[in-house]
Amino acid sequence: MKTENEFRTYYRTKLQPSLLDLNKFRRQTRAKNIRITLEYVLFLVLLFVIGFVVNQMIYGVWFTERKANVPIILTVIVLILSLLYYFGLIHANRKKFVSRYKKEIISSIVQFIDKSLLYEAENLIPQRDFIASGLFYPKPDRYSGDDCVSGKIDKTEIAFSEIHAQYKTVANDDDGKSERWIPLFDGLFFKADFNKHFKGEYFVLPDRAEKMFGRAGKLFHSSKNRFGELIRLEDPEFEKEFVVYGTDQVEARYILSTSLMRRLLDFKQRTGKKMQVSFVKSSLYIAIPYRKPLFEPRYYSTILSEDKTTEYFLDLELAIAIVTELNLNTRIWSKQ
Repeated sequence: MKTENEFRTYYRTKLQPSLLDLNKFRRQTRAKNIRITLEYVLFLVLLFVIGFVVNQMIYGVWFTERKANVPIILTVIVLILSLLYYFGLIHANRKKFVSRYKKEIISSIVQFIDKSLLYEAENLIPQRDFIASGLFYPKPDRYSGDDCVSGKIDKTEIAFSEIHAQYKTVANDDDGKSERWIPLFDGLFFKADFNKHFKGEYFVLPDRAEKMFGRAGKLFHSSKNRFGELIRLEDPEFEKEFVVYGTDQVEARYILSTSLMRRLLDFKQRTGKKMQVSFVKSSLYIAIPYRKPLFEPRYYSTILSEDKTTEYFLDLELAIAIVTELNLNTRIWSKQ
């Protein structure tokens, strides 16, 4: 894998010239949108002046409660339509910059890490894979994402993307039914061919319950839940950070070897991410929460930042390095 120092050298020699040109394009795009905004404000002023003047010519007053005020109604309709056009135009101009940035910079960073990987800015991990992981309940009612990276690291097929998932709740109140959208997951969702055949399903989760509720949390762990039964492992340090559920105690220990638990623990401690892991139907799924959009460039300030660009590299490298961190390319078992 590439190191941070190697990337910083790559930034100065290869990316910085492209970023200088892109930053100029960003400023041009912002100036264009500011000009469009000023023109739109002037248009609105003229629109309302014309609307009220025509209304006064027809009804003898600027506004009357006795008549339909047709000119003002038409003015409001034109206002709404023009507002939609205005926001669409502003968004389209900004999107041109974002799309160009991702095509020239994020794609280059992915290629720097591994030339065999494919970056697709508009693509995402399919919802069926998100559901198949078994990590989240209920099923999402809204599902979106972008910035998909896919390909093969040595012999391991991988794919990951940014995912935003929500589910809907409906409650009855005095005003009738009210809907609420609850965040289910926001972050990086990763899938890999684990290349190991197993019958059961197994889930490695952050050990939140025991830390939050103490003895009550242990009682929760002792009972069965939707993830299966509590798996007892012989690694106290690992169990301080994670709790494992699954179908079969013996097979779980077969999958979660001492070395694999150590790699998961090291990965969690090194990154500080409260990741969730599942092993389902010979696939490995990892969900890493993020509070920020992962690969979106700055728009209102300069993009000429080596540290900020290096953050993109570290986020991408973190995801791709999971293959190495979990030693997926060591073929301990083969599929049957």
